Amino acid sequence: MNLKKLKKSFGLIFIVLSAIFMLIILFKNDDLVNLFKVINKININYIIIAFLYIFIFWFLEAAMIYSLIIKFTDHKRNWNTFWLAVKVTMIGQYYSNITPMATGGQPVQLYILKDDNISLSNGTAILISKFLLFQIGITIYSFCLAVYKVKLLINYYNGASAFIIAGLTLNMIMLGTIILIAFNQQVLLKICGTLFNLLYRVHIIKDVKKVMNKTENFISEYKESIGKLKEDYWFTIKMYAITFIQLTVFFSTTFFVYKSLNLNESNILDIICLQSFLYMAVSFIPTPGTAGASEVGFMLLLGHLFPSNILSTAMLLWRGISYYFSLIFSGIFSFTVTALGKKNILIS
Repeated sequence: MNLKKLKKSFGLIFIVLSAIFMLIILFKNDDLVNLFKVINKININYIIIAFLYIFIFWFLEAAMIYSLIIKFTDHKRNWNTFWLAVKVTMIGQYYSNITPMATGGQPVQLYILKDDNISLSNGTAILISKFLLFQIGITIYSFCLAVYKVKLLINYYNGASAFIIAGLTLNMIMLGTIILIAFNQQVLLKICGTLFNLLYRVHIIKDVKKVMNKTENFISEYKESIGKLKEDYWFTIKMYAITFIQLTVFFSTTFFVYKSLNLNESNILDIICLQSFLYMAVSFIPTPGTAGASEVGFMLLLGHLFPSNILSTAMLLWRGISYYFSLIFSGIFSFTVTALGKKNILIS
């Protein structure tokens, strides 16, 4: 078994074990009996809407990748190009779901693009641009919500407030790095050089020069993609608009889970705000699918919205729709598309 397959297997095993462990913790007493009682009273219409929003999220993701393919390559606006964008989206979703910090998604997406005669340079530009749009978008989106809902955040204490601060801080650092790449790479390289020398002294890095060369190449690729986005402001603005809609759609699934449990005290904006902070806080957790961290974060940030007797059910519904459904559906999609692709090759 090669390293790639080993990582994939580890990711899937970790996710399964995490899910089992979560169920044991949640239902160690009589919560399992209570689960069936709550499920019988669930408003299924809101659950259907939540699933529908997941599909809308994927459609918007594919629409952005489709637009970037048209922008950076000679591909035409047609069904074949859109189907390519759908494949890149769904297969990328699957590999992102089973790898720490979603690191497995982009390499596989790059391979899919290359398999469709898109050069490595253009494929890299497409995926980096998509990452930049999303990363900048989620940071601005969450920061604006934090300012608008500052009174809501002030009410949080202890672990929850630390969770929110950590998420905002990490994403602001990422945004600051992107800004430096766009406008002052030399400052960023000096910061990286100082950091790498420090890590070398404590024996974490063995070859500073090698790491710096990789960093310079990394910055160069990102600078090129940022430059292409800066060339067409109207295109970039449209991409950010889609990103903001996409984020709103994804975070709204939690609200529909809330409504499905016949709860009415909280409004959709508050829930979207808290969900965005949860996403930012756990996005850098190095576990496949942010398993463990997402559940803990949900309890800390959104737990107070649900009565204690249905909190476990609420978390299972949210996690089941937003993550496990995505994992299973994208996995089936990836397997089917890959199998059909191999079959076509054999026939030809």
